[in-house]
Amino acid sequence: MTHGEVDDEGGEPPCMLELVCEECGRLNDEPESVVCGRCGAPLGRES
Repeated sequence: MTHGEVDDEGGEPPCMLELVCEECGRLNDEPESVVCGRCGAPLGRES
């Protein structure tokens, strides 16, 4: 890619934000989880 070109591939979708633990910052890999797999803090969504 050269200077000025836009990369359309991007990264992870923004919907993964609810999988990030607000307490420890871990990205939880279980989409069904309602608590963090590392520290046990609630992920801020309903079960």
